[in-house]
Amino acid sequence: MKALALSLVLALSVLAHSQALAAQASESPFMKPLPAGQAFPDLTFPSPISDKEAQDLGAGSGGKPVRLADVKAQAVIFVVYSMYCPFCQREAPELNKLHALIKSRGLSDNLKLVGMGAGNSPFEVNVFREKFSTPFTLLSDQDFNAYKALGQVGTPYFYVLKRQGNGFVIADGQLGCMTSAEAFLDGVVEKTGLPKGK
Repeated sequence: MKALALSLVLALSVLAHSQALAAQASESPFMKPLPAGQAFPDLTFPSPISDKEAQDLGAGSGGKPVRLADVKAQAVIFVVYSMYCPFCQREAPELNKLHALIKSRGLSDNLKLVGMGAGNSPFEVNVFREKFSTPFTLLSDQDFNAYKALGQVGTPYFYVLKRQGNGFVIADGQLGCMTSAEAFLDGVVEKTGLPKGK
């Protein structure tokens, strides 16, 4: 009976690992993603952002904490990542491509791309930013406070948010790397009801 139980545990472990590899993601044993339709937590990130990031988000001037609800946009792609996640590192160039697509399609005023380094200090986030020449806003979540509020998801995890009143509601969630930035953006536009752009 003990051997059977151990075999079952091993089988489930292999299955979970295979699913994570199939999804191109680092898994989390405590993962409970927030469902579509739920209000996104009203998060404030204490580490100050730069003037460039504040301008990108339409959130006034830099040098102060940022509250997600204050981001001036009808929709947000919020990416939970870790600088130590190999899938996140592999995904970084595709995220840069996604940001360029948002701009080239004329969606920048209505759609923002924001990354959050789960457990990463401002220094670590900056290392990731410089290594991959990331042009969009990256936030630090050094104490895992936001990560816990967001369901301790695997990485990378994409929350697609749309404006509702003074905050955002979850339109979709996805674990793992994008198959293509173009197809992902088409899906975001459809799920958030944004105009298709150029």
